[in-house]
Amino acid sequence: MAQSIESIVTGLVLLIAAVVIVASHYQREHRRERWLGRTSGHRLWDRVRHRH
Repeated sequence: MAQSIESIVTGLVLLIAAVVIVASHYQREHRRERWLGRTSGHRLWDRVRHRH
């Protein structure tokens, strides 16, 4: 009985760790995409040009 509970707890810890790693990866990619969008010269030029 104790061994099965230990297996369940170990599995849950690994599952939670995997979810945290995947969420961190997607958050990092989203942040990188936003940063690259801000530094793009074309997007900046379009914002300045269409401001009337």
